[in-house]
Amino acid sequence: MLLHKKWHVMLLIAFSTLIAQDIKGEVFFDYTDSGDSSKVDEFALKRVYLTFSKSISDELSVTIQTDVDTNSSPKNIYLKNAKVDWKTLDGNIVIGLQGMNMFKVQEGNWGKRYLDKTIMDRFKYSSAADMGIGYYHSKDKFHGSLLMTNGAGYKKSENDSHKKLSLQFIYGNTNLSKSDGFNVGAVLSHEPYDRDGEVGIPEEPIGEHTKKVFGLFGGYAKNNLRVGVEWNQLEDSGLLDGNYDNNLTSVYCTYVLNPKQTLVAKHDMVSGNKDANYAVVAMEFAPTKGLVVAPNVRSNDGTTMLGVNFQFQF
Repeated sequence: MLLHKKWHVMLLIAFSTLIAQDIKGEVFFDYTDSGDSSKVDEFALKRVYLTFSKSISDELSVTIQTDVDTNSSPKNIYLKNAKVDWKTLDGNIVIGLQGMNMFKVQEGNWGKRYLDKTIMDRFKYSSAADMGIGYYHSKDKFHGSLLMTNGAGYKKSENDSHKKLSLQFIYGNTNLSKSDGFNVGAVLSHEPYDRDGEVGIPEEPIGEHTKKVFGLFGGYAKNNLRVGVEWNQLEDSGLLDGNYDNNLTSVYCTYVLNPKQTLVAKHDMVSGNKDANYAVVAMEFAPTKGLVVAPNVRSNDGTTMLGVNFQFQF
C-alpha cells in the first residue's frame, strides 16, 4: 500500500513538472495615492495571467489562459483564453475563446499594458477576448484578420442571436515591443444588438441597433525609442437617437535610458459628446529579472494622482 502511494506521488510530481514547463505567469499590481482624503488610497491586484500553451503537432497548438476578477472578494479566477490555433497553407484558423484583433497590435506599440490600458480598451470599444472563430493571413509585411464572435466578450454569456465581425489590416512589424520597425494599420468592427426597452435616458430607442468601431494606428521603434499613435471612433445607433459618437486619440512614447531604466509617457484625448484628457508619465525600473517597478504621475482632467505599478513575470 505504501509503495502504491509513493507511485501516485511520483506520478503527480512528474505530471506537475511537465505541465509547469508549458506555463507562463504575469502579475500586475499597483499602489495609488489619489491625493483626495475622501477617496481610498490602496494597494490593488490588477491582473494575474497564467498561460498554458502546448503544441500538439506542427499544425495545431492549444492555449489556455486564466485571469483574476479584481472586483470580487475573495478573488475569483476565470478563463480569458481557451483556443486552438490551426496552421493551414492559406493562413491560421483560431477556434474558441480568443483574444480580439481590435487593439492587440496597439498594445504592442504601447508595450506597457501593466502600467495602463490602450485607449480603446479603457473605453470598452471592444472586449479584449471573445468566443468565436478567427482567420489570420500574412504575406510579406501585409497582415490581415477576420473574426466572427459572440460580441458579449469573455466575461459574459451570449444574450442574442447576433454576431460581431471584426477586421484588422496591418502593414509592417506587428509587435514593436519585441523588435524594431514600424507599422500602420486599421481596424473595423460591426455588431448588431437588440434593445427591448428604454435604458438610462428616454432618447435610447428600442429595437435593433448597431455598434460600429473604426480605428487607425501606427507605431515606430528604433534603438531605444518607441512611439505610437491611434485614433478610434464609435458609432452606436442605439444611443442618443443615433447621434452618439466619441473620438479617441492616444499618443505614447517609451525611451530606454539604460538596461534598467525606461522613461514612459502616454496622453489620451476624448472628443465628441464627452471631452476628456488623461496622461501618465512614469519612470520604469527593472532591478532584477522578472520584476518591473514604475513610479508614476497621472492627470485625469485636472486631478493628479501618484502611484507605483509592479509587474512580475515567470
